[in-house]
Amino acid sequence: MGEGKKIVHSVPSMTPLELLKKDKKGVALEFEALLIKEVLKEAFKPMLEGKSFDARLYYDTFLEKLGRKMAEAGGIGIARFILENLKDGKA
Repeated sequence: MGEGKKIVHSVPSMTPLELLKKDKKGVALEFEALLIKEVLKEAFKPMLEGKSFDARLYYDTFLEKLGRKMAEAGGIGIARFILENLKDGKA
C-alpha cells in the first residue's frame, strides 16, 4: 500500500435485533414492502419473459419503489399486524 492511504473498517451499526428494538415500525414497513415487491414480481413475470437484462432490472427497481410506496400508504396490513402483535418484552 502506498503512503497516505488508510484502510477504513466500518463497524456494523446495529444487529437486526438491535434495529428491531429501536425502530419497530421501520422494520415492519420494510418487511411489508419487500413482501409486496415479491408478489408484484410474480405478477409481472409473464410480461418480462424474453425481455433484456436492462428491462428486467428496470422493472425490478420499479417494483421495489412501488412496493415501498404501497407499504408506506398502508399496504395490505402486514406491517400493522406485526406492530400490533409485537410485544416489547419479546424483541
